[in-house]
Amino acid sequence: MKKLIFCLIVVLGVAIALTPVYGKGPIKLKMVTFLPKGNVNMTALMAFMEDINKKAKGEMEINYVGGPEAIPGFKQFEAVRTGVVDVILGCESYYGRQVTGAAYTHLTRINPMQERKNGYYDFRVELLKKHNVYYLGRAQYGPWFNLFTNKAVKRPKELKGQKIRVSATYEPFVKTLGAVPVTLPGSDIYTALERGTIDGYAWAILGNIQMGWVDVCKYILEPRIYEMNLETLINLKTWQKLPGHLQKLLTDCMIENEKEYAKIMVDVSEKEFQGMQNKGMKVIKFSPEDTKWYIDLAYKAGWDEVTRQNPELAPKLKKFLTP
Repeated sequence: MKKLIFCLIVVLGVAIALTPVYGKGPIKLKMVTFLPKGNVNMTALMAFMEDINKKAKGEMEINYVGGPEAIPGFKQFEAVRTGVVDVILGCESYYGRQVTGAAYTHLTRINPMQERKNGYYDFRVELLKKHNVYYLGRAQYGPWFNLFTNKAVKRPKELKGQKIRVSATYEPFVKTLGAVPVTLPGSDIYTALERGTIDGYAWAILGNIQMGWVDVCKYILEPRIYEMNLETLINLKTWQKLPGHLQKLLTDCMIENEKEYAKIMVDVSEKEFQGMQNKGMKVIKFSPEDTKWYIDLAYKAGWDEVTRQNPELAPKLKKFLTP
C-alpha cells in the first residue's frame, strides 16, 4: 500500500511539473526583450519569433509580453533564470558578470556560424546551463558599436575627461581612454544628453534615430568597434520540458536566422549610419594611425577586463573568439 501511495505521489509530481508545457492547447512561451517593441535592434529576433509561430503550426507559440516596461532590462536575466518568463532577447552587457565574471560576447571576431563549428556554441550552452538558462543563439549579428559625443575631438586621446554613458560592454574601453563612464539604461540617454549630464554615449549603430538621440547628439566617432552581443535565452526547465521535435524546431530556426539575417542587419546598419548623418550628425574620422590605436585599445581593454575578472577562463574564450 505504501509503495502504491509513493508511486502515485511521484506520478502526480511529474504531472504537475509538466503542466505548464504539456497542458491543453498550444505550448505558450512568454518572451520579453531589453529593448522596447519595434526597436530596429530586434529586427532579426522578431523575424525568428514569427518563423517559429508559423512553423509550429499551432503546437507552440512565442508570446511577446513586452520590453523594459514589462520587466526592467537589467532584471530580465534573473526573470528567465527563475522562470518568470520563458524567453528573453538579452544583452550580455546587462547580465554577463552574473554568468562568467565578465561580459565578452562583443569581443568576438567570428560570426555565429563559425562559433557553432569551433566549439564555442556548445561551450556557452554548458556555461549558461549552470544558471538554469539555455543558450539558443545569436540573432542580430552584424551591427557594430560606436561612441557618440557632443564635444568634437581630433584625436581619440582628447576624449579624456568626457562623461560617456556606458554599459558593461564599453566600460573598460571608456575607462582606458581616460573618459568617465556613466552607467545608464538606454531609456535614460536622451534626457542625460539633453541636460548635459553626459557628454556622449556608447551604443550600437542601430536604434539611435528611433530613440531620438540624433536630436541631442552631434558627432559619431567613425572607428567601428565590437560586434552585436544580443542573445536569445530560454529558461532551462522550460527547454527541457519541450518535446524533442520542438527543441529541434527552435534550434533549426535560430540557425537559419543567424545565416539569413547577418547580411540583412549589416545593410540595415549602413542605412542607419547614413540616416544619422542625414539628420545632422557629423562623422569624426581619425588618422589611420589613431584609428588603429583606437580599435586595438578597444579590444585590449575588453580582454584585459575578462582576464581580470576570470583569469582561468579568459585564454580559452580568446582562443574561441579570435580567428
